[in-house]
Amino acid sequence: MAKVTPLGAGFLATLVVTGWLGVSLVLTPFFLVAVIPLPPVARVVQPIYRRVTHVVQYLWMTNVALMLENVYGIRIEILGDVATQAAATAGTMNGERALWISNHRTRIDWMLAWSMAVRLQVLDRLKIILKAPLRKIPIFGWAMQHFLFIFLNRRWADDQVMLKEYLPFLCEKEKGASFLIFPEGTDLSDQNLVKSEAFAEKNGLEKRQYSLYPRTTGWTFIFPQLRANLDAVYDITMFYVDYTPNERPSELSLLSGRMPRTLYFYLERIKVSELPSEEKELSTWVETRFTQKEAHLKAFYEENGKLPDGAAPLSTPDMTRPFALVVAFWGIFFLLGCQWAWSWGIISSLIFGVLIIFGYGVATIFFGGIDGILRKTL
Repeated sequence: MAKVTPLGAGFLATLVVTGWLGVSLVLTPFFLVAVIPLPPVARVVQPIYRRVTHVVQYLWMTNVALMLENVYGIRIEILGDVATQAAATAGTMNGERALWISNHRTRIDWMLAWSMAVRLQVLDRLKIILKAPLRKIPIFGWAMQHFLFIFLNRRWADDQVMLKEYLPFLCEKEKGASFLIFPEGTDLSDQNLVKSEAFAEKNGLEKRQYSLYPRTTGWTFIFPQLRANLDAVYDITMFYVDYTPNERPSELSLLSGRMPRTLYFYLERIKVSELPSEEKELSTWVETRFTQKEAHLKAFYEENGKLPDGAAPLSTPDMTRPFALVVAFWGIFFLLGCQWAWSWGIISSLIFGVLIIFGYGVATIFFGGIDGILRKTL
């Protein structure tokens, strides 16, 4: 088991403390007022609650990104193809509604992608499709429920029903949202590679080493649901320069401090109008993208970090000032939280904490989470 370092313990403690402050002292009070069954109050408070949620999402997720970069020292490089470079130069990328599809090398890709999202100014409205167990993680899972992330149970009959209701809801209520999905459905573990090889052999396909064959069922259902509410689709390929060669990072790497040294994001921009409409053609399209993605990854890992032809750095904002403001916010908020806890007293603060934990447990188990309640009340 990976050794927990002071660096890793500090990272986890910061996530827990800032997450607790944001959930318990900001999101929960606004949520409770927003779902009060009094139409005049709800009409006023619900839009405010969503704006507050976007602010908390930005502040908390940006805090994670800045720690990954400035505490663990991960160097972030964002590259684009010709179409992406043109969109970046024209200023149309920032804040646009996009569907991002990415390879899924590690179980923490979705978190590492926040460094890219904050630079493209979509972090506050980003919706990520994740496995359902993540919603049950105390504090982190509760926050992601408020953020209206999409949690799949990996049972398509159930997930299809949920997505058919949830995606139109998000398009209506979160009009500026972008979506991050991982069509492979799982990470590039040794076990999953063995399964992928068996699948390839059974279907007469070439075995892959750096990616998995995409699961097309979810993709061909999700994209048509979102199509009318998207400005672009981005095919993202994530390239890792590992802490040591082939040391694939995981949640334990966050605790040990053995995080990748550099992370490249290569973006290829595709116009929504260029994607086919028929289900079979959509399936072929994403399969073709991942065949190309495998070639890019193979070249990078076997040819001394070779990047795709035409890949060029994108002009992104300097993050020094935003990161400093985020640190200042959480520092001040932490001091205020300590002051409030001191003024309430130990017993009152403990009772408050127990009620928060109990409330989110009940909401998650019996009411489909905060997101489930919001679908019925917003």
